[in-house]
Amino acid sequence: MRLIVTALALLSLVGCASSQLSPTGEAVYYALQTDTSLRSWVDACKDVSPSAKQQALTTQQNWWKRNGAFVESADFGLTHDIITVTDDRAETGARMAMAITWQVVETAEQEVSELMQNSSDKDSLCEGILAQYNDGERDLRGNETLYNSLVGLQRRAQNGADDLKIKQASVQARTGKVYGRSFYVVEKMTKREGCPGAKVQLLKNDWPHEVYDARCPDGSYLLARCEWGNCLIAD
Repeated sequence: MRLIVTALALLSLVGCASSQLSPTGEAVYYALQTDTSLRSWVDACKDVSPSAKQQALTTQQNWWKRNGAFVESADFGLTHDIITVTDDRAETGARMAMAITWQVVETAEQEVSELMQNSSDKDSLCEGILAQYNDGERDLRGNETLYNSLVGLQRRAQNGADDLKIKQASVQARTGKVYGRSFYVVEKMTKREGCPGAKVQLLKNDWPHEVYDARCPDGSYLLARCEWGNCLIAD
C-alpha cells in the first residue's frame, strides 16, 4: 500500500513530500476506482440472471457515455505524470503504474465479492447497485470537490496526447523494454487458476487493451485478455 500512496503522491501539483494526495491525484484515483467498481459489478451480475445481465450491460453503456471522457483523462494523467517524473527510470514508472492498476482492481473486486457473498437476494442487490450507476447517482461529476480537477485532467488529455506518445516512445527506445499495466493483475489470476509461479509475458500492449501469456511450471499455458486492468483468462 505504501507504494500506491507514493506513486499517487508523484502526480502533478504535489509540492513537498506528503502523505496527502493532491486534488489531481485524488481525482485520478477516484475516476479509475469508480469505473473499475462498475466493471466488477457488471462482471458479477452478468452471471446472476438474464435480467441482471441485460441491466448490467445497459448500465455500463449508459454510464460510460456520461463518464468515459473523465476516465480516459484520469488514465492519461496517471500515465503522463509517471512518465514525466521517472523519465529514464522507466522500470520504476512501470511498476508504479502496475501497482496502482492492481490496487484499483483489487479494491473493487473485494467490495463486490463481499457484498455478493453476504447477499441472500443477488438479483435485488444487482438491481439496486446498477440502478445507482444507471441513474447517475455514481456519476463522476457528482463529486463537487473533485469535479474541477477532473475537468482539468480532461483539458490536459486533449492538449497532451501527442506529447505523451512521444515520451513513451522515447523511454521505450532508450530502455528497449515494454511494460504492461495489468501485469500484477494477471499474475494474481494465474494463481487462482492453479498456476502459481507462472512466467507472465506481455504479448500485446495497446492500453487499455492488453494480452498476456502465462507459462505454468507444468508446461501448460494460459492466455489473459485485459481491458482497463480488468482481465479474463481466455478459453
